[in-house]
Amino acid sequence: MPHRMHHLVRKKEFLCSQIEGQHLLVSSASVGSSLSRPALWLLPIFAGLVLVCAVALATGNLLSIGFDFEKNYNEGWNVYNAQRLIDHELVYDENYWRVNNYPILSFIVVAGVNLLVHDLLLSGRLIALVSFVAVGILAAVTTRRLGGDRVDALFGGACALGFCYSIAPAWVGVDDPQTLSEAMMLGGLVSYLSGRRDRLSLSRTALLVVLGGFVKHNVVAIPLAITLDIAFRSPRRLLFWLGCCAVTFVCCLMLTDLVAGGTFIDHLMSPRSFTWYRARYHLMKYLRFGEFPLAVMLFYPRGLISRAVLGTYGGISIFSATIFSGFEGASYNMFQDAAVFLAIAAAVTLHELRKHMIAGASAHSRLAKAALIAVPLLLAQPVLARSPESLLKIYHLGDMLEIDRRAAQSFSTEASYISAMRGPAICESLLLCYRAGQPFMLDPFNSRQYILAGRIDQNVLIQRIAAKEFAVVQLRADICDSQEAGPCHIRHRRVELERFSDDILHAIDHYYHVAWRAQDGTFYAPK
Repeated sequence: MPHRMHHLVRKKEFLCSQIEGQHLLVSSASVGSSLSRPALWLLPIFAGLVLVCAVALATGNLLSIGFDFEKNYNEGWNVYNAQRLIDHELVYDENYWRVNNYPILSFIVVAGVNLLVHDLLLSGRLIALVSFVAVGILAAVTTRRLGGDRVDALFGGACALGFCYSIAPAWVGVDDPQTLSEAMMLGGLVSYLSGRRDRLSLSRTALLVVLGGFVKHNVVAIPLAITLDIAFRSPRRLLFWLGCCAVTFVCCLMLTDLVAGGTFIDHLMSPRSFTWYRARYHLMKYLRFGEFPLAVMLFYPRGLISRAVLGTYGGISIFSATIFSGFEGASYNMFQDAAVFLAIAAAVTLHELRKHMIAGASAHSRLAKAALIAVPLLLAQPVLARSPESLLKIYHLGDMLEIDRRAAQSFSTEASYISAMRGPAICESLLLCYRAGQPFMLDPFNSRQYILAGRIDQNVLIQRIAAKEFAVVQLRADICDSQEAGPCHIRHRRVELERFSDDILHAIDHYYHVAWRAQDGTFYAPK
């Protein structure tokens, strides 16, 4: 009898524990459901809103693609070099007054598209537009490959577009290979993450990242991150991977030598002055830009730790951008790769936090709900903070287009002015000289770097200026602080005048006078 009573008590305890466990499961499921139900429709709407805001940020740049005026210095430089390739000139020659320190592939792509468009500037801008869209799509696909769901992918792609624009607005929708290289590198990362990492997959990945490097050689984070990941995860595949990269690299070198000349490496290693102040300035600017998403990632680093290739990509992209941005002529656009990493990492972090909060929300459901609202806002803050201004500009879209039309008209008038002078010209706006039909004989920025490095003699150019060989010289601003009588004090606004040495500017001021001031600067004619 006592034994039977003991058995009944044990059975009752077992049934109670089962009921209690079922109750806890139901309770946890109901909390998870209550948390996930709003997320099912709120998070997709929010991700779509971030995408709208990101597109709104870039709308001005994208709508101005068809207008003929210079957006940055590189546009004219890229157009001239693409034209030289089309004309079968020796692109990497020994004339260091017009150095080409970019790999050849971007010029080949522009020349190919130009067969249909028949305008090198527009061809380059259209490639940049397609590349910009591709960056957003590939960032979304990368997020999926790293474990995110569709909402995370939409969020990551939207952030990639918004972050890329915010980091480097002057490089979005312009004739410059930076965005094309970024898109190709992301394609390589998607290839690496999507396969079994067999020989076919590694060959395809190597092809994409090496070709991306031959578009723009400073986008190095993804190839290095993949190499390190293979070294740790699949060391037996490392030799094959390096061999694929080496073979593709040699093939690209042979193509470069075949179509553009044999001094490519010498041009690629062109001298640049470097300052740690400039590197530190751009790094701090990036950290201020991404302070909110970076803070969330530091608070909950599980997404980066569990995905080593993503964390390595982020560390290398930030470090390399910091170093490259310290060189004169480089700018905040060096952090475009780091901006894409930040977007993908933000999407992965959102995915991990959402899973963690829903799974452990039974005790703190209100806190979890608040976090699910706050975290996406913090991660997307760099885009959302800039959206009101961009939406206001779209509201005044007619005024924005009118400004572009006036800029294009002024640019055309200035090009006609240079063309009417009937003689060689020096232009700080290379695109202006190109539109005026001037030959490419001087790259002001790179030639100044060679002068500073002692590789070329500035007196050669000064003698030509003294002989008044040039019919017109176009500069971004007046040379002197004051046009009154007295010695000329060079303006020290290096952003505007970093492309000529002070001795050359003094020579222009001595032998030339201000003939005209227009939208794109000051035009000097011989005295």
